[in-house]
Amino acid sequence: MGALLKVSSAAKEIYGCSESTEETWVNYAFALMSIAGADDEISDAEMKWLLEDFSELINAHENFGSAIKNFDYRKADLHDILSKIEFKVKINYKRALLYDSIKMSHADNNYSEDEREAVKMFSEMLEIPEYMAKTIEGLVNTEKSIEATRRSIFELDDKKLTDFSNSIRRTTKLVQHAYGLQETSDEIDLNYGYALMSIAGADGVVSDDEKEWYKYNFANISQIPDHIVQKVLEVDFSNLDLNEILNKLPHEMSLSFSKTLIYNSIKMSRADGDYPLEEREAVKEAAAIMGVPANITNTLDYLTDAEEKVNQMRRTLFSIDEK
Repeated sequence: MGALLKVSSAAKEIYGCSESTEETWVNYAFALMSIAGADDEISDAEMKWLLEDFSELINAHENFGSAIKNFDYRKADLHDILSKIEFKVKINYKRALLYDSIKMSHADNNYSEDEREAVKMFSEMLEIPEYMAKTIEGLVNTEKSIEATRRSIFELDDKKLTDFSNSIRRTTKLVQHAYGLQETSDEIDLNYGYALMSIAGADGVVSDDEKEWYKYNFANISQIPDHIVQKVLEVDFSNLDLNEILNKLPHEMSLSFSKTLIYNSIKMSRADGDYPLEEREAVKEAAAIMGVPANITNTLDYLTDAEEKVNQMRRTLFSIDEK
């Protein structure tokens, strides 16, 4: 289990590391099971979160699931498990563990009093002060509220693209929430990327940070083929016609798809810490062309701002305290 796992960009954002050993992630999962199973039971929803959501987050190998299913959390020694967790970056992994254990306990939408007591007990075992444990609990609640808002805005349309484009392929759940479509194609991927480049480049430049965001925070998660990603990154964005590009996309049949494009264009444009007027106007222009109401566009702007603040708070909480 000494193989390195290269985690998703979402996991890197949470834990601060791009890769760690498979052994560390397996023991990290064992620790989560020990905490979530403190009441002698891990619900189906909690186990599903671990085997699907968490596994996808860290890009786990197939044997990760087997190790989890065969682990007897009722007989586990948490201290022994913790001694086997070693990240290659400075991260307060005990706080990260508590954070993930609370998220796992929330997976069945029933954060019971027993689970609260278990979290409190293990926060003491992990030597995490009560105020910090409550802060982390509050962080998870805030993230759940933001997630609920995002999901309500991006409610997935049950649309089929079979007659719209060639090379149709089914998307994963993660991609569906990023894209707002259950199916996609090379043509859609390419024009979606061109639209993002056109909007982010409205100020005359697509910065390295904006390109990095597209490549790792969008294309990687959305499983866009490498040859498409390369074309997008190399396009002369100054010669792109935003109206023409958007009219090649299936926005008329899927408002959810249109809203994800506006959301992702805001995320990409803000990736370099600068969101000038030209980019804001380009976002508004795209929203108007795609039929996204102005109040939804403004809400997506506020949502992105809230997500950035929560991410910064999480990074601060998980950082190693400097003496």
